[in-house]
Amino acid sequence: MRFLRLFLLLFLGLFQSAFAQDVRVRAVLDTASMRIGEQTRLRLSVEHAPGVQVQFPFLADSLVSKVEVIDRTAIDSTMQENKSVLERQTFTLTSFDEGAYNLPALTFTYRKPNDPTEYSIQTEPLTLAVSGVPLPQAPPTQDTSATAEAENIRDIKPPLAVPRTFMEVAPYLAGAILLFGGIVWAIWYFRTHRKVANTDAGVQQAPKRPAFEVAMEELEKLREERLWQSGAVKDYHTRLADIVRVYVEDTLNVTTLEATTEEIIAELRTKSCPAGTVEILRAVLEKADMVKFAKYEALPDENERSLRLATELVQITALKEQVASD
Repeated sequence: MRFLRLFLLLFLGLFQSAFAQDVRVRAVLDTASMRIGEQTRLRLSVEHAPGVQVQFPFLADSLVSKVEVIDRTAIDSTMQENKSVLERQTFTLTSFDEGAYNLPALTFTYRKPNDPTEYSIQTEPLTLAVSGVPLPQAPPTQDTSATAEAENIRDIKPPLAVPRTFMEVAPYLAGAILLFGGIVWAIWYFRTHRKVANTDAGVQQAPKRPAFEVAMEELEKLREERLWQSGAVKDYHTRLADIVRVYVEDTLNVTTLEATTEEIIAELRTKSCPAGTVEILRAVLEKADMVKFAKYEALPDENERSLRLATELVQITALKEQVASD
């Protein structure tokens, strides 16, 4: 009986160890060093057992600052001789700034058969060195004597004096006339509209609506439109991400509209933003990026969860907005 129990424990340990190896990921650069403006390829691959559903990491327009992603291939899948599945995707990178760049570890997520839990696995981080273009060297002279070198040195000729014509002066003259006319018009306009401006200044402008109120109204409107229920999943996540980005920029003083998700998260961390708030924002924006750029097919509960997280983000930061407005 004791021997049987020991055998079962050993069998379970081997089974768990074998299943842990069901997913193996790899990230490889064609070359780890290149010159400014050249290109290299980042090759991602994942080998897994049949039935395992793997989600590749999403790479935006830049992998890290100053390392750009200029092209990407579709994900291809092949069956190996050992019955495992090999999936691959290639990204073309370039950089126009000299330096050594640490490329971060990339995270793959996957789900096992008959297991709703979402697991993750990361590649090893990489380093890409970008060097400048060397300047051409002048060929050595055949004559090494001091006399020959002195004879080859000549002074730079002075510029030739060319008389100016009216056509050369005309653009400057026209510019001066336009400038003078503009000044006269500005003085007239200021004097004419000064009374109107003073009158308008006395009228109290309506106060700006709180960002919290506007965001909650837009989220409720998005919920009522039922976009993802009618098949417009991409439009749904695009609208949701835009609402959150505008709210975060107005409330937390962070540039969001022209920044990537990783840049937004990094700037929030420099402002000592609560970790919970940062993670909620990351979850909403990354899911939207996956749907918009990686053609990820979000499940119904994922669509609802993104809207719920966005609403929670607005609610937990509302107090900070109200204090700032007071």
